[in-house]
Amino acid sequence: MRDEDRKKSQLIEELAELRRIVRHHEKSESEQRWVRNVLSQTEQHLHSIIGGSPIPAFVIGKDHRLIYWNRALEELSKIKAADVIGTSQQWRAFYKTMRPCMADLLVDEALGAIPKWYEGKYIQSNLLDEAYEATDFFPELGNRGKWLRFTAAVIRNAEGQLIGAIETLEDITERKLAEEALLKAHQMLEARVRERTLELAKTNEVLQMELGERQRAEEVLRQTKDHLSLILESLPIVSYTRQASDPFEITFVSNTIEEITGYTTQQFLEYPPFWKDHIHPDDRAGVLAELRKRAGKGTHRFVYRFRSADDAYKWFSDYWRLIKLPDNSTHHIVGAWQDITEERQIRQEAELRLQQMIQTHKLTALGEVVAGVAHEINNPISFIAYNIPLLEEMWDTVEPVLAGSDFTHPDWERRGIRSDEITGNMREIIHDFKIASNRISRVIASLKEFARSDETARKQSIQVTEVIEGALTIVSAQVMKTVSRIDRKLDGNLPLLPGHFQKLEQVITNLLINAHQAIPPNAKGQVTIRARYVKRLRMVLIEIEDNGKGMNKEVLDHLFDPFFTTRRDHGGTGLGLSISYGLVKEHNGSIGVMSRPGLGSRFTLFLPVDDKSQVVLYPSMLCVDPDAGFLKELQANFVDVTGWSFRKGDSPEKIISYLKEHPEVDILLSEVRLPGMDGWDFLRKVKADFPLLPVILYCAEEKALKRSAGVAIEADGLLRKPFHMEQLQNIILDVGRQRL
Repeated sequence: MRDEDRKKSQLIEELAELRRIVRHHEKSESEQRWVRNVLSQTEQHLHSIIGGSPIPAFVIGKDHRLIYWNRALEELSKIKAADVIGTSQQWRAFYKTMRPCMADLLVDEALGAIPKWYEGKYIQSNLLDEAYEATDFFPELGNRGKWLRFTAAVIRNAEGQLIGAIETLEDITERKLAEEALLKAHQMLEARVRERTLELAKTNEVLQMELGERQRAEEVLRQTKDHLSLILESLPIVSYTRQASDPFEITFVSNTIEEITGYTTQQFLEYPPFWKDHIHPDDRAGVLAELRKRAGKGTHRFVYRFRSADDAYKWFSDYWRLIKLPDNSTHHIVGAWQDITEERQIRQEAELRLQQMIQTHKLTALGEVVAGVAHEINNPISFIAYNIPLLEEMWDTVEPVLAGSDFTHPDWERRGIRSDEITGNMREIIHDFKIASNRISRVIASLKEFARSDETARKQSIQVTEVIEGALTIVSAQVMKTVSRIDRKLDGNLPLLPGHFQKLEQVITNLLINAHQAIPPNAKGQVTIRARYVKRLRMVLIEIEDNGKGMNKEVLDHLFDPFFTTRRDHGGTGLGLSISYGLVKEHNGSIGVMSRPGLGSRFTLFLPVDDKSQVVLYPSMLCVDPDAGFLKELQANFVDVTGWSFRKGDSPEKIISYLKEHPEVDILLSEVRLPGMDGWDFLRKVKADFPLLPVILYCAEEKALKRSAGVAIEADGLLRKPFHMEQLQNIILDVGRQRL
């Protein structure tokens, strides 16, 4: 009885192990998932499940004898289970002659023999342990053979002993045939595409016929779309489409928009007003008005500012045109945005540089012309100057003879001329000849000085303060006629300069005389002379500033032109500044001029301490504002704006120190509400050191734009934010810029 119980228990364990194997096996077959829900815990149910499974399967014992041969396998192999159960003839279903099946090899644990029988056709299962999968063609099955995918797995009892193997089969013939048919169709399609491609060059009619084939048309369309997408994404522009009528909703934007603006395409498409809301407020109304006006036809171009994700404004060039679809039912606007911010900045910089180059070349050309003119005039004036003493000597001889006789001539009487008139006028004419000749000689000497580039004279190391003191010694008496005070602000220990003492002295002398002449009579004239070393530029700066009447733009434009003068009625030749310009150029330096009508003028000499260096400076504006977004907007509209980056502890003195190190700054823009300082107090301190520097204040609060109590100095411009950039531009044009 105990033996029977033991066998029964062992049988139950074997059945449990068999159920585990079948369960794992069924997991590997997606078509058999439903089997797991109805699997019975009894041997009878297990037998019925295997037997009723739609998946052909057989089970063999360790002795290779068949234990199960289900109905699905009967239908597949046309062999009844009763004919093979208990035998080792499982091979009959698949092969003409006796040979091992995959299950036989697993029962024998002959894994090394698997490649012999299934070379290149099998893999180890990823789902079951000790299981292998294979795919093969069996010509003996059916009328024309069948493709089977089969899986064999080892069956072990609870003690882990191998007791048999199960093998399931799946008929994949239709799938294989479909794959072969698809491959064949694909090959045929490729062949036809090649044929059509060759025929395309022969006739357009063949192309139209081939385009009628839907599959090829779809393939060509896909390839074309991919190609166009690649091109659009590669171009440095943003392509878009929009509706042709108000509200001009955008229907497509290329992905390049994210690279240029930081916004995604979805933001433009999901929120229709997104594009309009990000146009600069100053440009928005004009752009939309032009879009409505010109949306009907033609190709158009707009230029406007567009706010990017970092709150900076970029300049967009917007090209677009109206596209009518073939059915004439709908119209679309197709366009392209291009970021031209950098191009616009380069153009502005180029215009500034061009004007300076024109001025430099004009003066250089004038020097050459002046040298030639001076040479041509010098010969005849030398002849005149030589003959005037002879004429005077001859007249000294003739005059007493005429005066002591009653000599007359009929022509004199006919013209009403008396001898005493001739003698009196001739003396005056000879005197005027002498004065005019001397004046022309002085002008020629000045012209030669202007045109001269004396490279042969050896330069010496000179001290700027000594040059300034020497010039003051020469002209101080003349200058003090209109100037009540001359302030000297000369830094000590200035580095020596390579140059010509007398030439620089002549330049400073000319500038001091000009400052004296710019001060109206009876005015309390003041002249300030500054000299300092700018380490950043490796230059010594000499500034001569007066509080005279100043100069307007028309005068500044011709200031260094030879013979241009505003004092011609007072003996001015218009050569003083021209000569000074040439002398400074000999020292590789430059002259800067800032002048404010009614306030005064400031001339700045930039002299490099290195004889080989050249002065290259361009005017710039400094904006003091903690708002980084506003600074970016300014820089998008003005190429020469530098922003002051606020840090903890910043003070007006620190910014003033920056201005001293950057003499090219000729306009200061400042927010009134500054961290740790008041804009009006800042204005007062700046004006104390830079009286002529234009300072423009702005703020969003109207109350803050009113001068603080005790502040007597006025700003050169006041703006309430937000303001149009044209307003700022008008103020800048009104106050003027420094000429470098």
